[in-house]
Amino acid sequence: MSFRSLDTELSGESLSQNVYRAEQVRLLEPQAAENLGFSMFEIMQQAGQSLFDWISAKYTLEHKILVVVGTGNNGGDGYIAATQLRIKGYSVTLCSSDPAKILSGDAHSARQLYEQQGFSVEGIDDVDFTTVDLIVDALLGTGLTGEVRAPFDSIIARINASPAKVLAVDIPSGVHADTGVSLGSSVDADFTQTFVAIKPGLITGQGKSSCGQLTVAPLAIGSAFPALQQPFASKVNFDNFSSLKQRKADSHKGNHGRLLCIGGNKGMAGAMRLSAEAALRCGAGLVKVFCHDASQIQVSQGRPEIMLTSENLHQALHWADCIVFGPGLGQDSWSQQIFSQLLSYLIHEDKPIIIDADGLNLLSKHLHKFHLTNLIVTPHAAEAARMLNMAVGDVDNDRYGTVQALHSRYQAHSVLKGAGTLIQNNQGLFVCGNGNPGMATGGMGDVLSGVLGSLMAQGMTSSLASLYGTCLHSAAADLAANKCGQRGMIASDVIAQLRPLVN
Repeated sequence: MSFRSLDTELSGESLSQNVYRAEQVRLLEPQAAENLGFSMFEIMQQAGQSLFDWISAKYTLEHKILVVVGTGNNGGDGYIAATQLRIKGYSVTLCSSDPAKILSGDAHSARQLYEQQGFSVEGIDDVDFTTVDLIVDALLGTGLTGEVRAPFDSIIARINASPAKVLAVDIPSGVHADTGVSLGSSVDADFTQTFVAIKPGLITGQGKSSCGQLTVAPLAIGSAFPALQQPFASKVNFDNFSSLKQRKADSHKGNHGRLLCIGGNKGMAGAMRLSAEAALRCGAGLVKVFCHDASQIQVSQGRPEIMLTSENLHQALHWADCIVFGPGLGQDSWSQQIFSQLLSYLIHEDKPIIIDADGLNLLSKHLHKFHLTNLIVTPHAAEAARMLNMAVGDVDNDRYGTVQALHSRYQAHSVLKGAGTLIQNNQGLFVCGNGNPGMATGGMGDVLSGVLGSLMAQGMTSSLASLYGTCLHSAAADLAANKCGQRGMIASDVIAQLRPLVN
C-alpha cells in the first residue's frame, strides 16, 4: 500500500491486566511470596483486609452482612474479612459449610484469629439468608474442577435465592476458574473481588455474567508474577491504546484506503449497509459494496457515500485494498458463484480480508484452498462450532480452546464474539474488556466486520486491527449504552459512536 498506515500501540497500563490460569496462580503464589519476604498466611491476611476495605467503602455499620465460608483457603479469606468487620463494629454473621470440621494450614490460622476474638461460627441451617444486606461468598475457590456436590449445591441455591447483594471472594463458588463454566451449580454474584491476578473464567462467557462487577486486588505479590511466568492471556480495553495519528494536511481520499464489502444478497441488504457505513465512520477513504441487484437501493438509500456495483467482481477485487466478505451473503446459488470468483482471485492475490457470517460457512468447506496471511475471521459460537465441526455447547464450555483452535486451523487472526470477546492473533491471546449485554442484537457482527475492514484498508496490520478494532467496536457499544441504556440498543446506534472514538 502506498498510503500511510494507521498507527497505535498498547500502553503500559495494559500490563496490569495479565490473565493467569488458576494452576499458574497456585504454583506462583508461594514463590512470589517467598521472593518478597511474605508468608502465605500474610498474603491471606492481605486478601481479607482487601475485602474489608471494599465492604467498608460501600456498606455502613447499619447494614447486616453474612459471610458464608467453606473449609479451604477461600474460607480463610472470609474469616479474616469477618474478623476485621466485627472488630470495627459491623453487624456480621459468619456461617460455615461444616462448622465442626477441623481446618488445616492457613485457613485454620484464620479461623483461630476469628474465634480468639470471641466470635462464633454458625451452621448454615441456623442462619436466615433473606434478612441480610450483603452475602460474602467465601465458600468454594479456584481449585474446584468437578461438579458441585451436597451440601454446597443447596448452599449456593440459598445464596442465589436471597434478595441480598452478593460479593464473591476470588471467584463465584461453583464457577470453573479457567473456563467460566458453571460446575452444575454456581453463585450469581453482583460483585467479585479476585486476588493476585485475573482468572480466565471471570472475563468471558458464563463466568463474566456470574461474577458481576469485577475488581482485581493484586495484593503484595501480583506485580511479581510477570517475572516468574508468561500470562495465559491479556485483558485489553480500548483506553489501553494510544490515539491514532493525525492525518496529514495534504491527504486525500486515496490515501485512506479502498474497502470492498461483498454480500447483501436479495432480502439481506441490511447487513451490508451496516458494514459499509461502519467502515466509513471509521475513516476508510472509499467504500464500495458488491451486492445483489435487488439490494442496491436498500444498501445505498440515505447514504450516497457508499459506492455500488453488481458486475465485474474481479475488477472490484483488484481495485480494493481490503475485502469484507460475508454480511448478508446467504448460501444460495448467487452466493456460491460469488464465493467461487473470490476464491479464484485469492489463490493468486494474498489480499487482506475479513470473513464473517455465511462467508465463514463457505470458508470451512474450502479451507484447503486458502493460504492467506492477512485473514481475520469473526465467528459467534454457532459459527465457530460449524467451522471446527463441534457442538455449540462445546464451544461455550471452552471458549479459550475454541479461539485457539480457530487460529491454528485457519491460520487466521480469530475473533470469537460473545460476552468477553476473545482474540487470538499472532501476538497472543486477548480478552476484550469492553462491551455490554445490549450488544446481543442483530447486526452487531456486521458493524464489527466494517470496523475491521476499514482499519485494514487504511493500512493497519491484520494482527493489530483484530485487537484494536474489536475493542473500538465494543467501546462504541458502551458509549451508546451509557447514553440511552442497553435495552433497545441497535447496531446503528453503535455506528454513531465510532467516529468520536477514532478521533
